[in-house]
Amino acid sequence: MTDMFWVSDMDMQDSAGTFRSPATRRQAVAAVLRSRIVSGVIPPGALLRETALAQDLNVSATPIREALGTLASEGLVEIEAHRLKRATPIDMEMTRDLVRVQGELWRLGYIWGMPRVDTADVTALERAIARYRVAVETGEYMAAIMAGLDFHSIFIRASKSRELLRSTLDRRGLIARFIFLHGLATLSESGLSQHEAILQAFKAGDPDGVLACLDRMSSRLVALCDIEPAARDEQDQHPKD
Repeated sequence: MTDMFWVSDMDMQDSAGTFRSPATRRQAVAAVLRSRIVSGVIPPGALLRETALAQDLNVSATPIREALGTLASEGLVEIEAHRLKRATPIDMEMTRDLVRVQGELWRLGYIWGMPRVDTADVTALERAIARYRVAVETGEYMAAIMAGLDFHSIFIRASKSRELLRSTLDRRGLIARFIFLHGLATLSESGLSQHEAILQAFKAGDPDGVLACLDRMSSRLVALCDIEPAARDEQDQHPKD
């Protein structure tokens, strides 16, 4: 999956509304639509009409169709038998399964990756935490989500397992959308401290401590899928508590 995970429309288009290089048109369209779906601008369950999207993004129908296929492979778009397309609805039971499976894959990525993390990776981990801290302080919750996901991906990338990396990157959008729309309570000083604790344990040569922190973070996400919607919404009103 492309590393252009979230970009704004302005990042990808010039003043005339034409998509810029070096990204291919399909990648650019996929990046913009991914961003809109993950952030809820295109809400879960919304129909995706190729003609309207092509007009909105000033492209032909072909890159729209290709981009929707890319997003379908990531789980963000559903293509039904009669070719109707929609942003995938959020089903809490399926999301719980997703979070549990991804938690195990991330854990494996950490186990394989920790022995390979080098000085440059540690610097990248520190930068991700700094980005997370600033994002939490300023209420930029999508930026905090990105920083957290990037932090975990550094360990997974270090594993050098292309299959493991593909299996986790391809579901980042679904995880990010769930957190942004239903899990803002995790984006707090407490969430920041968990990332800091992972880094501290790693620097101290304590892989069991690293995994214990990761397991607590995964368990919290799973628990979010199990609480009543009203209670979840109440938590999201006070994400820094």
